[in-house]
Amino acid sequence: MSEMNFSDSIFVLLLFSTFRLSLPLVLTAVGGYFSEKSGVAQIGLEAFLLIGAFTASSVTYLSGSLFYGYISAALASLLMAQLFCFLVLKLRANAIVIGTGLNLFVIGLIPLIGKVLFDSTGSTPTIPTFDNTLIYPMVTLVLALGLSYYLSEKTIWGLQVKFAGEKQDALSAIGVNFDTRRWQAVSYGAFVTGLAGAILSTYLSSSYSPLMSAGRGYIALAAIIFAGWDLRRTILISLFFGFFEALQIQAQSNQAVSSLIPGEFIQMIPYLITLLALLFFKSKRQAPKELK
Repeated sequence: MSEMNFSDSIFVLLLFSTFRLSLPLVLTAVGGYFSEKSGVAQIGLEAFLLIGAFTASSVTYLSGSLFYGYISAALASLLMAQLFCFLVLKLRANAIVIGTGLNLFVIGLIPLIGKVLFDSTGSTPTIPTFDNTLIYPMVTLVLALGLSYYLSEKTIWGLQVKFAGEKQDALSAIGVNFDTRRWQAVSYGAFVTGLAGAILSTYLSSSYSPLMSAGRGYIALAAIIFAGWDLRRTILISLFFGFFEALQIQAQSNQAVSSLIPGEFIQMIPYLITLLALLFFKSKRQAPKELK
C-alpha cells in the first residue's frame, strides 16, 4: 500500500509539474501561432520571451505589484514586435534573419538595461513573495487561451489572418490590406508571449536570470509546426513537450536515476524529444502558403 501511495504521489507530482512548466510554453506557442498563421515566420519568440521576463521581474521589483509587472511585460514585447514588423513588413527584410537578429539584440540589450537599473548585467533582484502569485498565471492562461481561440476561430479578423497566410490576394480583392492583418497578428502574438515571459520570471522563478527562456521559443515553434499550424493541436503538443521538461526535472532530482545517467544527458530530454518529434512525426497539414 505504501509503495502504491508513493507511486501515486510521484504521478500526481509529475502531472502538476507538467502543467506548471507548460504555462509559458503554451502561451509562447499560441503567440507564435498567430504570426505563423498570418504568413510571417516567427523565429523571434525567444526575444519576446526574454524581454517579457526581464520587464516583469524588474517592474514587479520596483513597483511591488505583480499586475504592473505582467502588463509591462506584455507591452514591452508588443513594442519589440513593432520593430520586427517594421523591418519585415515595411522594409521587406527576411523574417527569419530579422527574428534571429532580434534574439541576439535582446540578449545584448537586457544586460545594458540591467546595469542602468540595478548595477548588474546578470540577474535582477529577487522579487518578494506575493499571496496572489499563483492567481496571476492561472487567470492569464485562461484569459489568453479563451481570447486567442475566440479571435482565431470565431471572428472575421481571425479568418482574415488565416487568409493573409493562405491567399493574400483574396484579402486584397475585398479591400483588406494583408500586411495590416499580419502586423496585427504578430503584435498580438508578441503580447501573449510577453505574458509567458512574465510567468517565467515571477512564477517559475523569483527573478530574471540570463537566457532563462532556455530555448522555449524554439520548442514552441516546433510545437506549432508539429501541430500542423492548428491552434488546438498546438496547445496539446505544448503540454506534451512540457511533460518531458517536467520528466527531466524529476529525473534529475531522483538520486537513483541521476547516479546512472549523467545530468547533461538528462537535461537534453526536452530538446531531444522535440527533435525526434519533428523528424519522425510529420504532420500531414501543410504550412501556410504565404509563409515566408
